Amino acid sequence: MKILRVLTLGIMVLLLQKQAMAADLIPKPLKHQQKSEVFQLNQSTKIVYAESLNDLAKYLSESLSAPTGWDLELVEAKKAKKNSILLQIDSSISDNIEAYQLSVSTGQVVITGQSSAGVFNAMQTMFQLMPSKVYNKLRQRNVNWTIQGAEIEDEPLYSWRGMMLDASRYFYDKDYVLHLIDMMGMYKMNVLHLHLIDDAGWRLEIKKYPKLTSIGGFRGEGHERTGGYYTQEDLKEIVAYASLRNVEVIPEIEIPAHTLAAIAAYPHLSCTEKEFKVPLQHFISRDLYCVGKESTFEFLEDVFKETFELFPSKYIHIGGDEARYDRWAKCPHCQKRKKDLGLKNEADLQVYFTKRVQQMVKKYGKTIVGWDEMLEKGLEDKAVGMVWHNKKKAISGTKDGHDVVMALTGHCYFDVAESKIPGEVKAATWLPPISLEKTYALNPMIKELDEKYRPQVLGGHATLWSDQFIHGTILQEIEPLNENRSEKYFDYLTFPRMAALAEAVWTPVENKNWDDFEKRMASHYPRLDEAGYGYRVPQPKLISKEKKGKQFEIRLENVVEGAQIRYTTDGVKPNPYSAVYEAPVLVDRLSDFQAITVVNRKQYSLPLYFPEKYEQFKKYGKFLSEWKPALIKGKEFGVLEMNATGKIDSNGQYELAFLFTEGSYRLDIQSVEVYKNGNKITEDVHDGFTGGQSKNNIYKFTIDQYETGAGFTIKAKVRGDLGNDSYGVVFIKKK
Repeated sequence: MKILRVLTLGIMVLLLQKQAMAADLIPKPLKHQQKSEVFQLNQSTKIVYAESLNDLAKYLSESLSAPTGWDLELVEAKKAKKNSILLQIDSSISDNIEAYQLSVSTGQVVITGQSSAGVFNAMQTMFQLMPSKVYNKLRQRNVNWTIQGAEIEDEPLYSWRGMMLDASRYFYDKDYVLHLIDMMGMYKMNVLHLHLIDDAGWRLEIKKYPKLTSIGGFRGEGHERTGGYYTQEDLKEIVAYASLRNVEVIPEIEIPAHTLAAIAAYPHLSCTEKEFKVPLQHFISRDLYCVGKESTFEFLEDVFKETFELFPSKYIHIGGDEARYDRWAKCPHCQKRKKDLGLKNEADLQVYFTKRVQQMVKKYGKTIVGWDEMLEKGLEDKAVGMVWHNKKKAISGTKDGHDVVMALTGHCYFDVAESKIPGEVKAATWLPPISLEKTYALNPMIKELDEKYRPQVLGGHATLWSDQFIHGTILQEIEPLNENRSEKYFDYLTFPRMAALAEAVWTPVENKNWDDFEKRMASHYPRLDEAGYGYRVPQPKLISKEKKGKQFEIRLENVVEGAQIRYTTDGVKPNPYSAVYEAPVLVDRLSDFQAITVVNRKQYSLPLYFPEKYEQFKKYGKFLSEWKPALIKGKEFGVLEMNATGKIDSNGQYELAFLFTEGSYRLDIQSVEVYKNGNKITEDVHDGFTGGQSKNNIYKFTIDQYETGAGFTIKAKVRGDLGNDSYGVVFIKKK
């Protein structure tokens, strides 16, 4: 009996240790000492809080009440009681206002924040030490509500950990904004940038100018009319909701471009004073606020006054990007302003505009934030540049005394898909895919910056532009079904990349590790499911594909806790009913194998597969040939000869596509000639090229003398424009 007790105790200790080791925290804390003991939450547990933390104590109680079904007693006190969670503030623990300490032992949980922000952050870590069901909004039965034992000391590396919501191009209702704030809070993201104004819509109620929303907030006519805006009461609720969750809400009032919605409402704000309608499709309007009229600045004064009554943030985003000066160059008011000020060009007029707005908002204690184009010489006071495409602006901006936030296109543009896998959701295509790993690799302190400027690098910021949502019908809701397709799309593009960004801007570079993050992320997908957040399910991870005799052995790893890998070996895309992967699989050809991660029968990943060479060019027909430097003469035109026998297989019209794959120089093409049994039968003569860009690189010809068994040869006259370092392929297609 004694031996049995010892064995039972030993097994329990091992289970508790395993549970303690399973604390897959994101973002990764600075210091985390795991403990084998656990705190057992029950209906008698009390939430003890310092006086100033009443609202956070209620938040914690409500967060735990929903899944557990218990209304935990709130007790205002300075000391912890047995079986309690203590919330307290101790400003001496760090100089960082978001710092916290979290101690979990058998008898109590002690949360100590440098401020209320630190207390909130500690709560999020505590939730991650609990079963994933804690995120569910409905009561969950038969759950052992434990909190894993730990001693944690933590604080963020960067103070700005942001996410942008583009509500102008697509209007997200208030409930979705609150949903996004909860998503951000879960991973300690703390800046919500509301892109409220653009050519496609004005979403902020300004009572002095009601047409901004009655006209600028909607587009289309009759039953096609869509849109919306946030009332001032909506925004007060959003700001208060965010503030409790340590999220600062920063509004964006664009100047001088991206303002067509305002001009449609009040035409006198433009140079031409023509009447416009809010556009149905996304584009960048050339119409700007007129910088020559004082009425423009009077309008902005009024708008900022009402805006600042709603948003307590010390920042105001003013855009400042993509201004085209056609209208200013022809406007007598703007030209008079330029002459009176002695300015050289219209770009200087924009600097003048920005400086006036900067002084306008300064009296409210506000600092302007703008896209990196804003960081031109001449700004008199400190500004914050959001660096999205020009890293040089981070260097020059910090040298000029400004702060910067990194929203770099290669890491932070979440409107771009994660992959080029067939079946990937519709997304922006002007950038290459941004994988989860690329997002995780963001380092706001770019190597080009001198270390002395580190204090001026505030952090990182993700953007998700909504212009894709207003093109066509693929992403738009079906209103009679009360469908929220675009909001689900936003979730899909945001997670898990926002979790990766959260760690990239919280955790010191030396503590980051991609493989470790990927392993920890595996246990977070069930948490996202419980919370009701959408996400992109990752494909199975390929461990190896080794040749075993005449076959290939494929080894995979599941990167989603609780999910299955299902696969096929006949080249057909798998589905949730396909075979379950349990051991390495042998296939004759790699292209025969495909596998997916299956969370459930409605939620699964795109396939992991092994594309055939040049699969991305399949739309151009069949592979015909390839070129490389040895086949190119350089600046002189030479002949690239290709065997087309079997590819030209009947009479008809054919297209030949020259497709660049890599190299330093483009390929110039002068003509294509087709030979049958050594005799030229047709040709297409025109100048074309393919490289970083392509033009007229498709050649067309007609075959009307086809004979079975005939040999066909194609001869193309080609050269490298500046040298022979060029690689590519030629594809042929019968129309």
